[in-house]
Amino acid sequence: MKYLIGAAGVAALSTTTALAQTAPAFELDEIIFSAGLTALEAARTGVSVEVIEEEELAEAGDIQLSDYLATLPGITIAQNGPTGTSTTIRVRGLDGRYVPVLVNGINITDPSSIQTNLNFGTLTVGGISRVEVLYGSQSAIYGSEAIAGVISITTVQPPEENGTEFSVALEAGSFGTFYGSFGVGTRFDRGTLTFSVSRTVSDGFSAAEENDGNTEEDGFRDTTITLGGTYDLTDVVTIGADLFYQDSFTEFDAGAGPGGDDPTRSLTSERRGVRVFAQLDGEVVDHELSYVFSETDRLDPGGFTTMFNGERQELRYLGTADLGTRGTLAFGLERAEEEILTSSTQGSISSNAAFADYTVALSPDLDLAVSARYDDHSRFGGQATGRVALAWRPDANTVVRASVGTGFRAPSLFELFSSFGNPNLQPEESLSFELGVERRFARGEVSATLFYTEIDNLIDFDFATSAYNQVPGTTISQGVELAGFYTITDALTVYGNYTYTDARTDNARLPRVPRHFAVLGLRGDVTDRVGFDIRARGAVDTEVSGFATNPLDDYVVMDSSISYAVTDEAEIYLRVDNLFDEEYQTAPGYGTSDRAFYLGLRARF
Repeated sequence: MKYLIGAAGVAALSTTTALAQTAPAFELDEIIFSAGLTALEAARTGVSVEVIEEEELAEAGDIQLSDYLATLPGITIAQNGPTGTSTTIRVRGLDGRYVPVLVNGINITDPSSIQTNLNFGTLTVGGISRVEVLYGSQSAIYGSEAIAGVISITTVQPPEENGTEFSVALEAGSFGTFYGSFGVGTRFDRGTLTFSVSRTVSDGFSAAEENDGNTEEDGFRDTTITLGGTYDLTDVVTIGADLFYQDSFTEFDAGAGPGGDDPTRSLTSERRGVRVFAQLDGEVVDHELSYVFSETDRLDPGGFTTMFNGERQELRYLGTADLGTRGTLAFGLERAEEEILTSSTQGSISSNAAFADYTVALSPDLDLAVSARYDDHSRFGGQATGRVALAWRPDANTVVRASVGTGFRAPSLFELFSSFGNPNLQPEESLSFELGVERRFARGEVSATLFYTEIDNLIDFDFATSAYNQVPGTTISQGVELAGFYTITDALTVYGNYTYTDARTDNARLPRVPRHFAVLGLRGDVTDRVGFDIRARGAVDTEVSGFATNPLDDYVVMDSSISYAVTDEAEIYLRVDNLFDEEYQTAPGYGTSDRAFYLGLRARF
């Protein structure tokens, strides 16, 4: 392992040295919004961040956002069937309980879920304009749960100049699937308005593996709406709001493998969120005051617990001071409250926090970011976390990143207050390191990142006591991520990434984490109007839990798409998922899509 990760770092630095003199300089104009409390140019942040733009989502054609996220370094998914069914995302081997998900600053993870997380099966790409995936322990910025990373989603944005832009997408295909989205953004002299709506309907296929004799289809229906706007009251005061609404219905199978069909099981989920804010541009300090409310209702008529309600409220003040050559200091206060109400459980927690984030250019080529946070939890008292990150540019084409951060995860409301709960649980605590290098050259780019995260006081279900307990020992997830692309010709690019992950608690590997996961793709233009993208993803050596009836076999799955630009503003496309009809599973006993065809139209005007 030591040899592998050491060699990876050396290779990333050395393979392109000969081309360095002809390479273009790094462009510092891409701004990262999630890595700290202030926006920063991509090459100046010392933590790993993957940025996905709307155009990249469109080219890939995926309906379910997690399908695209699974093509990024360090990210895998495990899904219990077709679109809409329970889908867990893992970042560097750690599952969704360690990955807060924000939409326009609204935390949409469900406080009433067993371990506070988000079912990515119901989250489509409709209305999304940008996604930032932040890696590593980030509790110093985001508080509890931010141990593996943070996913920050931005929906439809207004144009840069005054005017209005529209976007439309329509798609139909296999499994009786229909998808449509509409978005509009407008900018006027004193403000902006944005709106998006998407609708997905699918008959699906059996969540329990069809090859085990399960034939009953599990369908999915979803409507997602976003609305946002800003208005300049004066030259220095701006107010704004963002709203998020999602209503989904999913059929699923509660069991896996032979006899798993369960035509009576379905889950209805309704999620609401709002963020309102006011900004004041001061002479020395800029101020922002915001209030966030989110609520998730779930109804599972056939479950042991039939009704779930989770509610979160946050009140936050953020001040930002530009210190000139001495850097930028952001600081603030936050109050958060969470509540759970189910047919058998009720409880609430609250916390107060103070935080600060200082960024400074130590030299023209070296940037430092130091973050600190103190949370005062209503049940667990004080929790202090911090992060230090460095970004060094030894030349115009290379960025070396290094960071260390601590994190914590407070027990979820379900883990504390349910009939399986344990009021004596203590917060999990984490420490993470990463060291990475990114190198551009004349026709491409390569990067390598070493990562290490350890978690103490891990909380998991204890079958001996039928309750949640702390797991003895330390949970460690470590490995290496390699990524890159190469422009073979002006019309042809090869790209890919590979992640090695060793995730375990003492000597037991964490389930559903592939030791090796890779993506390899080729995209290009056949003519000025015809483009294509073909990619393969594969998993090798995936551990399963002791309760799985069968192992997870290694697999390689290939997806492809071809598009034709009808006009400069519109194109039609054909997407083929699982091109070679591979039989595989990401969760033991649950099925995945056979070969599937989708025809679509997208336009922007």
